[in-house]
Amino acid sequence: MVAAAYAVLVYVFPVSHLPLQMRIAEILKPLVIWEPQLIPAFVIGNFLSNLGSPFVGPWELVWMPFVNLAGAWTCWRLGRLNPYLGAAAYAAITAVAVAIMFTFVLRAPFLAFLPPLLLSEMLLLVLGVPAMRAVHLGLQRMLRDRQPGTVHGA
Repeated sequence: MVAAAYAVLVYVFPVSHLPLQMRIAEILKPLVIWEPQLIPAFVIGNFLSNLGSPFVGPWELVWMPFVNLAGAWTCWRLGRLNPYLGAAAYAAITAVAVAIMFTFVLRAPFLAFLPPLLLSEMLLLVLGVPAMRAVHLGLQRMLRDRQPGTVHGA
């Protein structure tokens, strides 16, 4: 479900596939801090969303899903110490990887893409921490309330 949500958010916002992308879906990524079993969801979601990329090919379908595996794992590990540190690390890993990809795909200078990519990734993932913490806590409450023997409305 998270993989599908990520992919849908990428397709809904056309700026997601531009060279200086702003993937609103990135706000979901901090969920891995509290739910590490979702790491594969971001690998799959990235793969699915990149099927519609104008740069589709090995960079988008192999490199970027692998980057998401490394980024999500790093986010989870560092996020256990500090959620914002984990989110910032994931943002930096993604921004560097996309800048590397564009260096090869678009034959553009690495430093032309890194600063704006780093800014958008940091903004979305760091803002995603409180938003996804609230989502996580809400889901925990909902699941707890659905357990047998739980008193509702108490």
